[in-house]
Amino acid sequence: MASRKATPAQVPHTAVRGPKQMPCYCASLRQATRVITQIYDGALRPAGLTSTQFNLLEAVELAPEARTGEIALALAMDSTTVTRSLRLIEEAGLIRPIGVEDRRERRWSLTARGRARLTQARPLWQSAQDRVEQALGSADAARLQALGFKLVLNVGT
Repeated sequence: MASRKATPAQVPHTAVRGPKQMPCYCASLRQATRVITQIYDGALRPAGLTSTQFNLLEAVELAPEARTGEIALALAMDSTTVTRSLRLIEEAGLIRPIGVEDRRERRWSLTARGRARLTQARPLWQSAQDRVEQALGSADAARLQALGFKLVLNVGT
């Protein structure tokens, strides 16, 4: 017996027909981060970067010779994820390890190619920033950024 497709009259009123505000803080933040990630990843695509890669390149530039663990701490990321992501951008020739051979003590530096990629990506990143600010308004965008960082400081591990 073949199953029949439900007609609109048969679809229960509880059917999801778009984003729903969730009662769970985690679910709400995950919804927002998925949307934001799509905006930034889409904007950065012409530069061949994801938002994570862009943030890592920025972190390496802002803290030259930082260790992998220091970068993970600065970005509130899991060190395994940071290690894997740094390896990918190293393979792309955007960063290079400097100093010690011990992976736990490895420090990172941008290559000339990495600096050029950041220069290419910054206007694309700014377009994503502008899109989010336009959607929220400048006051709410600033508040969102401040509240996110407050969570990192007060709840983060």
